[in-house]
Amino acid sequence: QDGKSHGSPPQHGSPPQQGYPPQQGFGGFGVDASGGGQYSRAAATPGPAGSMEQLVPVPLVGRLIGRGGAGIKELRELSGATIKVNSDCEPGTDERKVTVSGTSEQTQIALSLIQQRLAMGP
Repeated sequence: QDGKSHGSPPQHGSPPQQGYPPQQGFGGFGVDASGGGQYSRAAATPGPAGSMEQLVPVPLVGRLIGRGGAGIKELRELSGATIKVNSDCEPGTDERKVTVSGTSEQTQIALSLIQQRLAMGP
């Protein structure tokens, strides 16, 4: 023997999950996890008092708000979170700040729904 083999296969932490495909591109690292959507920026950042903030490009704000506010109203009802879209762009950008607040579960649901809506494109 060459001294490197110890008679057992190497262990790599926890055992593989059973019945689930590997998760790729998930977790807000700028990777497009939507499978072909045009919006790939998934970086929500902590805001004041436990809220989360996300910048949304102006061309996609209409997709988020929807006709007559119906889209944003639906997101609020589904998630239970408070969702606010700034009317002005952030200084030096062509993006508007979206602030999501509520319980951590409501906030995560809302951010997930927002990502799905934005992945549809303008």
